[in-house]
Amino acid sequence: MVVLIIGILAAVSVPALMKSRLNARSSVVMNDLRVYAGAFQAYAQEHGDWPPGGGAPGTFPAGMEGYLSQTNWSRLTPIGGYYQFATQSPQLGGRYAAVIVIATVGSDQVTSDSIQLSDIDRKLDDGNLNTGNFFLGYRNYPVFVLEH
Repeated sequence: MVVLIIGILAAVSVPALMKSRLNARSSVVMNDLRVYAGAFQAYAQEHGDWPPGGGAPGTFPAGMEGYLSQTNWSRLTPIGGYYQFATQSPQLGGRYAAVIVIATVGSDQVTSDSIQLSDIDRKLDDGNLNTGNFFLGYRNYPVFVLEH
């Protein structure tokens, strides 16, 4: 009887735990992207243009240390990979003035879990990973558009 009860509790709690972990990762990524977008927009407003892009994932773009130093920019993201800022970024046949990409670095791969990525997109954008301001771009890396 005890084994049956434990089995039922496990069957009920495991999906809830998985959903909770998915929501937690989505929330952190969404919050990070909003904080970073604000930092880059503040830089652009103060300097009249976006900072130079093209740096390595996880490294502060030139001039952004003061804006990003108290953030998780240089740490592994909750969905794997590292944040990277790019300007004039070619993505899906278009070119975007400023984007934040979550890119794989070495063995720190960005998740390919479509459920996780769709959850972020649904909460942050239009719910379609092929359109909007959050989508899968080059190499299926998540892209968040700051300016078209």
